[in-house]
Amino acid sequence: MYSRQTLGACVPTFGRAELDFEPLLEGEESFCEFARDPRPERMAEYERALVQGVLEGLASPTPETGCAGPVSARVVVRDLIWHWTDSCDQVFLELGALAAREALRCVTEDRAPQPIETKVRLFV
Repeated sequence: MYSRQTLGACVPTFGRAELDFEPLLEGEESFCEFARDPRPERMAEYERALVQGVLEGLASPTPETGCAGPVSARVVVRDLIWHWTDSCDQVFLELGALAAREALRCVTEDRAPQPIETKVRLFV
């Protein structure tokens, strides 16, 4: 997942995350773990926002994912990159939700995951 900076934007929109999803047995609770520290250093609010977006996306899948109800998964955050002035927690909340939707679509469409590059829209 990658959200690129919108040129000329006054709102921070940069964030990058690489996540792996592994299904869990029905009834098990979804969780996230970090395989490495975020770069340039740990930023707790970005980590929390990413995890929140992922878990909300798995708990309440949208119709386009093809899932009828909550899905349980182990999510491994392989990489998380942010910028001192061009990132904010809302970007990572949205990236987490986008990653969850892509993972669910991969399962329902029986396909490999696709890289997602997007401009996260923030309304402030």
